[in-house]
Amino acid sequence: MTQPSRPVPLAGSAPPAGAPSVGEVAERWTGELVRTAYSPIARAKVRRKLAQHVGLLDELLASPDLPADEAVAVGEWLVTARFTGDASLASSLEVLGRALAARAPDSPGRVAELLGAVAGGYAARLRLQVFGEHEEVRASLLAALERARVELHDSEARFRQVFAHSAAGIAVFDADGELLESNAALTGMLGPDFGGQDLSGLRGEWAAMAVRGQDVSHVEQMFLDPSGDPLWTNVALSVVAGEDGGPRYHLAVVEDVTEQRMLREYLRHQALHDVLTGLPNRQSFLPKLEEVLGRPGSITLCYLDVDSVAIVNDGLGYEYGDELLKVVAGRLTSVAEGLAATVARIGGDEFVVLVEDGPGTPSISELAAMIDGALAEPVRLAGHAVGVSAGMGFVRTAARGLDAMALLRQAHSTLRRAETGGKGQWGIYDAGHDEKERSRLSLIAAMPGALETGEIAIDYRDVRDRSGERVALAARLRWEHDGTTVGHDDCLRYADELGLAGALAEWLLDEACSFASLESLPVLVRLSADQSRDPDLSGLVGAAVRGWALAEGQLWLSLDSAAAGLGEEVEDNLSVLADMGVRRLLHGCALGQGELALLERQRPHGVEPAGAPDGSELARRAREALLPMVRAAGALVLSGRADDDADLVVG
Repeated sequence: MTQPSRPVPLAGSAPPAGAPSVGEVAERWTGELVRTAYSPIARAKVRRKLAQHVGLLDELLASPDLPADEAVAVGEWLVTARFTGDASLASSLEVLGRALAARAPDSPGRVAELLGAVAGGYAARLRLQVFGEHEEVRASLLAALERARVELHDSEARFRQVFAHSAAGIAVFDADGELLESNAALTGMLGPDFGGQDLSGLRGEWAAMAVRGQDVSHVEQMFLDPSGDPLWTNVALSVVAGEDGGPRYHLAVVEDVTEQRMLREYLRHQALHDVLTGLPNRQSFLPKLEEVLGRPGSITLCYLDVDSVAIVNDGLGYEYGDELLKVVAGRLTSVAEGLAATVARIGGDEFVVLVEDGPGTPSISELAAMIDGALAEPVRLAGHAVGVSAGMGFVRTAARGLDAMALLRQAHSTLRRAETGGKGQWGIYDAGHDEKERSRLSLIAAMPGALETGEIAIDYRDVRDRSGERVALAARLRWEHDGTTVGHDDCLRYADELGLAGALAEWLLDEACSFASLESLPVLVRLSADQSRDPDLSGLVGAAVRGWALAEGQLWLSLDSAAAGLGEEVEDNLSVLADMGVRRLLHGCALGQGELALLERQRPHGVEPAGAPDGSELARRAREALLPMVRAAGALVLSGRADDDADLVVG
């Protein structure tokens, strides 16, 4: 019910003595409402509104002819203003009842009528409000149910679309792992009877997922395609939970990865096998060797180096060298098949044969003969019958303290020792020789660092004539390393073996020329075989001589005579050095025909003859007979070793 349009007085006629004023009633009423309920309306605004309501009730009380129903608006306002606490109505009626009774003590019936109208308006409006809220809740629930129905429909539609048209195979199982349905993609992949496949692996993984508390897992599973061929798949397994949280369905999404697996296996094979021969490579062979070393019993390892591959590569072409390697691989495989052995290619022209020894395993000499025999038949390449031979190093051991790399190194070291005897030779591992060779190679490997850090020094010794007068100073290398003294000749040999000859020559020539620039005597420098035939030798010598402003004849260079027989480089260097004003000598001269002819052509400043073989009187007498002819050719003859402490003597 709406309020009357006429103005409501804030105060009626003067209240009887002792009766509260409208403002006092409104203030007391406000306090009770705020105490019993919460309303978002400010307290001052509430008090003003309640004062209006008290004025209305006062007017209705004073005018009995006015309908009491107009008081209904007061109760309605209380509900609208959210004063609907449990005690809000009762406290309001108590405040109003006391106030109205005090203002009209003779009209208790009218007071009761007005309070009833207030309570009726409160109850009616509260009933409407509750009904409205219920309707809102009902509408919200209906809307939520509709949304859920639509979402469920959409979700099922999406799943059905994915299920029907997915390129991946999809299968739905019940909680016990029994197949319920599968899609067309899975049927096309594995045939219509997917349930007849071996599904134990999937069921086992679902059980394991339950133990691990997982909802998703991936497994690689092999099935059979419709033709019965193996088909490898990657299966994504998941669990669909029911309302109770337990598994309701199991889902399997199957992807055909057969091609990827084949590619992976191919790449793995390529990584572990030699592309040319198809044999295992080093990466594949070493784990195999480690495995064999971990088992009891004796093994034999043969390390082979095919001799003729480089000749075929350079003479006929690399394609024929590759063909030769394939033939060798096939022949070694044939030998290995009769021995239950493993063959691998571990280098350019290097192979290994690993034999697990048994009662019928041949001896090493017999095994070498078998391999030689298999390789002996010529190979037809580019219309040529090419002979094949190989150097071999054998290690037979039952030791289990070795690792694979150590055993491989022993076999390779034995091969290199055998090759010093020529092509097609074989040898058996010798621990004593190997220990010495390892020490020597370890020393050689440290040489670059020694040259860099100054471990290698130069001593100078006198070169005297027969009268004892000094005619030159000879530079000789000395290397002190871990209590070992390495002399000049060994330093040169090690540098040649390591490929350090050029760097050592550059440093040696610069140091010797620096020393010669401060001395009145010339300095003699003896070079190695590689240094003697180095095409850059003249450039190194020229830079050192110019850098230290040496006069002509201050530098004597002794070149290796034996290297002169290996090509024209040594003689070319001798000619260029003569033009540069460097005194040239030859050391290690055996005074053979070729060397005598070289002496005649080059006219060197001097020679250092090689010593006669121990115990050979004939060689000594021949050497002594030739020396006068060398002197007659104008060459000085120097005697003494570069590594001896004694002076060199010019005879």
